[in-house]
Amino acid sequence: MALDVEFWGRVAALIAARLGLHFPDDRLPDLHRGFDAAAAEIGLEDADACAREWLGDRLDDARIDTIVSHLTIGETYFFRGDETFAALAGRVLPALVEARRRGDKRLRIWSAACCTGEEAYSLAILLRQVLVDIDDWHISILATDINTRFLTRAAEGVYGQWSFRGTSTAFRDRWFRRRSDRRYEIAPEIREMVTFAPLNLVDGAIPSMATHTNAIDLVLCRNVLMYFTAEQAARVVTRLRQSLRVDGWLVVAPCEVSQTLFSGFTPVNVDGAIFYRPKSGGASRPAAAPDIPEPTRAVTPTPVLAEPPREASLRSDRSSARLRVVAREEDKRNPMQEVFVRRAAERATAATARHAHALANNGELAEALACCDRWVAIEKMNPEAHYLRGLVLTERGDLTEARHALQRSLYLAPDVAMTCFAAGNLERARRRRAAAELHYRHTLALLDREMPHAVLPHSEGVTAAQLAALVRDLLLAEAG
Repeated sequence: MALDVEFWGRVAALIAARLGLHFPDDRLPDLHRGFDAAAAEIGLEDADACAREWLGDRLDDARIDTIVSHLTIGETYFFRGDETFAALAGRVLPALVEARRRGDKRLRIWSAACCTGEEAYSLAILLRQVLVDIDDWHISILATDINTRFLTRAAEGVYGQWSFRGTSTAFRDRWFRRRSDRRYEIAPEIREMVTFAPLNLVDGAIPSMATHTNAIDLVLCRNVLMYFTAEQAARVVTRLRQSLRVDGWLVVAPCEVSQTLFSGFTPVNVDGAIFYRPKSGGASRPAAAPDIPEPTRAVTPTPVLAEPPREASLRSDRSSARLRVVAREEDKRNPMQEVFVRRAAERATAATARHAHALANNGELAEALACCDRWVAIEKMNPEAHYLRGLVLTERGDLTEARHALQRSLYLAPDVAMTCFAAGNLERARRRRAAAELHYRHTLALLDREMPHAVLPHSEGVTAAQLAALVRDLLLAEAG
């Protein structure tokens, strides 16, 4: 039977808008087959019926997830792409390790479109092999995919023989345990290095501390851009560049290399493999918070005001303190002066807050924590200060203190969805699934009160619709 090209073209257009997946006219039969398989699983009559439900926005999250699972491709295996992993092992990871060894020994890696997890686990194994003092490091490997069924399988860490093609028996025996069903389960020390989470590369919150996609050292996004429309692929690449640190690396598949698509990157030939490094616009070390200009007045400044700050990162805090001293000591007969000084102190505090956010987004966690501590000291009752401090502590691995910070933020502002979501993520990291689910469901209840495109407080641009989609996907992944 011939397909209705006009009808299925509208279905394809909505798939592209929501998921970024590109189904041109010559791939409409593939789209039809995917919907046909989804219809059988969902309990609908056929592909057309399923497509009409999709176009009418009458499908719940579970059914949408079923459709996604039949439209995305799950072809991968361990150490897929010999040249890529050889370059990572021989050149890229050693360079990153050397650069980060001089700092806080922290590496952040993101396997975007991770499928069933083989790539992310391959990276974890590779790090175990090249980093002899790995226990002294804080390693973060984030693995994301739009298909929550893939993520469920990835989190299980159980694989059949087909996932080991191209690897040796010695590799399999070293890092996996054979099960009674003749499949292989990955070693616990490797499984624990990877965090799996649902994420839509097209319209998810990227880059963002909320999705842990900020200040990344190494991103692998292979064999996925080719399935996006040209516009969506360009959008995703821009987001990936913004997620990277200035000295970070982006890895794509050889068939995806493009001067046009990656014009914001510098291509680097690493032992035959083409990698990319951001030219500009990626995460960068933020400038110190600016000083507030001194007010023009007839009163002679006190020595406190005249003393220059010794550390740039303390400028905004000291400006605030100096202005408060002026407010106490200056002519009380000038009420406008008191108003001016108070407003200037507020601007100085706001500069401290902006600086704390910039440091956190760039992954400068020690400096960000110190800045958050100064912010909290100035504004003890500001829920956003405690919220950001909780995120930074979570990134640093101090989950106990992070929980206390988020609890303080929730106490001060119990109806902020981002804080509730962060508390859920924290409990998920602590492997407390029931507590995480409670926070996630409360987050959705809070989001029901918001307009879909409303930008959420504390979110730095995340909308209610984006966060709701992410939370629902997390719940589906956990349920799976």
